[in-house]
Amino acid sequence: MRNDQESLLPNLLAAGIRRWTDTEIGIVNSGQLLAGLAVGDVTAGELHAICPSPINPCRMRLQGVHIKAALEQSLTHEFIEKAIRGFGFRGVTLGTLAVDGMAIEVEPDRAGEWAIAAIYVGDQLLVEEREYEVGTLDMFTFGVGYESLKLGSDIQYFLPEFIRDVLAHELQSKDAIEAASKNRWRQRKGKAAT
Repeated sequence: MRNDQESLLPNLLAAGIRRWTDTEIGIVNSGQLLAGLAVGDVTAGELHAICPSPINPCRMRLQGVHIKAALEQSLTHEFIEKAIRGFGFRGVTLGTLAVDGMAIEVEPDRAGEWAIAAIYVGDQLLVEEREYEVGTLDMFTFGVGYESLKLGSDIQYFLPEFIRDVLAHELQSKDAIEAASKNRWRQRKGKAAT
């Protein structure tokens, strides 16, 4: 599993956080997961080894403009490779963002880097001025990592659950695992990377 691109396990965690918090959108950083899992039964010890951070799910209201800013940052090496210390984070680097309830179309910019062309929440374009119900991680509310995610309101923390508990729950559903394999980040049709 790599922290610089979309993959199944972070998608599964984002979807689980969205369901756990009963929100429109789930957002997590891929750096929460230190490795992938082999197919088959998973022990609590294995889950703890790949997801050691004592981080809790949370729910907030967040404007589309702040969601967009975090998504844009998550395409940059500066944020993907950002070393984080403290606030419960026991990973190495921040990693890119994994989402659920959203689809992001990207295309190469003039410098050959990926840029966001469109963001959909469900089947509707993201509205920058609108507030969305977002399920995410408590560490973001402390201004760690993707800082625009700290700008939410009506924050509700889900305790005593850790995000590995949410992941354990999701791993019990074949439907959830299958849904997590569908890409949320997509290259805009007709645009090739340079």
